[in-house]
Amino acid sequence: MKILALSGSLRAVSINSAVLRTVRHLAPASVEVYLFSGLGDLPLYNPDLENAPPAAALQLRDEVASADALLIASPEYAHGVTGTIKNTLDWLVAFDGFADKPVAVLNATPRAHHADAALKETLLTMSATLIEAASITLPLPSANIGEAELLAVPEIVSLLTGVLTKIQRAVKRLPDMKPYLSSSLYIDSQHPAIVAQAAKLAEGCADEEEIAKRCFEFVRDEIKHSWDYRLNPVTCKASEVLIHGTGYCYAKSHLLAALLRANGIPAGLCYQRLTLDGDQPPYCLHGLNAVYLPQHGWYRIDARGNKPGVEADFCPPLEKLAFSIVNPLEQDLPGIHAEPIPAVVKALTEYQTVEQVYHNLPDLAVTEP
Repeated sequence: MKILALSGSLRAVSINSAVLRTVRHLAPASVEVYLFSGLGDLPLYNPDLENAPPAAALQLRDEVASADALLIASPEYAHGVTGTIKNTLDWLVAFDGFADKPVAVLNATPRAHHADAALKETLLTMSATLIEAASITLPLPSANIGEAELLAVPEIVSLLTGVLTKIQRAVKRLPDMKPYLSSSLYIDSQHPAIVAQAAKLAEGCADEEEIAKRCFEFVRDEIKHSWDYRLNPVTCKASEVLIHGTGYCYAKSHLLAALLRANGIPAGLCYQRLTLDGDQPPYCLHGLNAVYLPQHGWYRIDARGNKPGVEADFCPPLEKLAFSIVNPLEQDLPGIHAEPIPAVVKALTEYQTVEQVYHNLPDLAVTEP
């Protein structure tokens, strides 16, 4: 496995470069950490040069394309990212080899949270796959220490070894997780409104689990269930749900999946078949989510919206869904879907009012997959 390391500082005694060299020293034999030294040779990005990029840009793109993952450490200048790292990313915006690339971000000082958040937002906007679990802030004892001193601090060695392990795990699972990280027609996780809200929810979070909890609680509590509140319009796309602030359970699950994916967290859709009243027909589908948490694996969550008699929560590894299966014809439908099933899309796109949807709620027989 190859990890391309990029330092946002050109200083010879940069603490960020020292951190990356320390990671290189700690890497096992199966992992190559290559610290790219040519960022200072990149000219300022000019779109007019895209047809014939300069040699330094071509070298950068070749290294990015050949890497399994990127590891970025960059200081904060005036509450922003450095010009060095921003210019580097500008040269990668139009480069297909960067799309979906797994990226981890190391923050060398807790005071640099402005740049850390801005850098992550830029990477997500560029369609990188942010490895949240490996993106950490380091409790460095000083801003003026080098590689040897860092290697002598057991806590730092442990944290950076963990970063390497988490990057390896993320890269290995990425092919299987790619469908659950992708933006699509109905789970439009790259819509500007989704990206902005996802970044806002992730701000200050320590790990993927905390981000997932915030996203879940936002959709559960701030987005109104269409039938509970008798709110139009009928929404289906994640961005529509966010903009209008309302959606049926299925639509709310589309928004939650999009917010999680925008934060680089794998998320899918799940369905239950439930009765509408007691233990007799009619039946309908109920939409919820599954999120992949490194500590727990796939974990089901239900952001339908609480009300008297309905109380869902986020408390992994225990599930606390809105509804329990209580009779033989009710069922947890198998599988975790990357995209909404056709019956749900049909109900949310063919009917114009919440009343029409309610009288035509989607259903699948228990024998159907």
